[in-house]
Amino acid sequence: MAVRLSVVMVHSSPATSTAERVSQGVVGELIGLSGFDLILVAPLDSLSETSTDRLTLSSLSSDIAVLDWKPRDVIQDSLNRIGVEGSRTRHAADPEVAVDVVSPGVQPRRLYLFNLMEFMTAGEVISSLEQLNKGRAVRTFSLAPVVKRPEVGETARSETSDVVSGVAGGLEADSTPEGTAGSEAAADADASSQQSQDKSHVHSSAVGPAEGNSAVASASGPAEQDLDALIDQLDQLDP
Repeated sequence: MAVRLSVVMVHSSPATSTAERVSQGVVGELIGLSGFDLILVAPLDSLSETSTDRLTLSSLSSDIAVLDWKPRDVIQDSLNRIGVEGSRTRHAADPEVAVDVVSPGVQPRRLYLFNLMEFMTAGEVISSLEQLNKGRAVRTFSLAPVVKRPEVGETARSETSDVVSGVAGGLEADSTPEGTAGSEAAADADASSQQSQDKSHVHSSAVGPAEGNSAVASASGPAEQDLDALIDQLDQLDP
């Protein structure tokens, strides 16, 4: 994303052909140049508190590049007098600034100062401004890891794979030595129980008829004895 930069240019060049040529060239280039907002003002020291130029400067809250025909220290003093505060920031056309430090109580915006007397052509000024704005556009972002969302088909395949894995795990558990031993022990227990039931059934069958015969014998024994006694009595009574 392009970062816009407000360029305040003092439109009062010295009476020399070179200065006039640079001034006209810079204005002509910046009017249609992407990423820059050109603001033309009268000499900074001549701005009154109620002047339109001073009100315009007071309304700016972002970073500012100030182009004037004076030394940069003088430009900074003039800005302070009219209430345009900020941190003077080092760039290719202002290497005198050792460290970019925002003074306590000063707005955190940056001021990029240009002395147009140090440029021979308008192209040099435009190139310096573009380089400055390009450096301001560099930003560092911390991106979160990109997590790919599974599609519907992939989710279904994943669930099917989990089910198949669970079934296969159960089969593998049964085929292990522990599982085999457990199965054989259960089978032996079932066989022993079945054999016990068969033996019990056979014993019951064998005992049943014997008990019945004993009951018949006990029932018929007393009747035969009574009959024999009756026959003996009849024989005694017969003359």
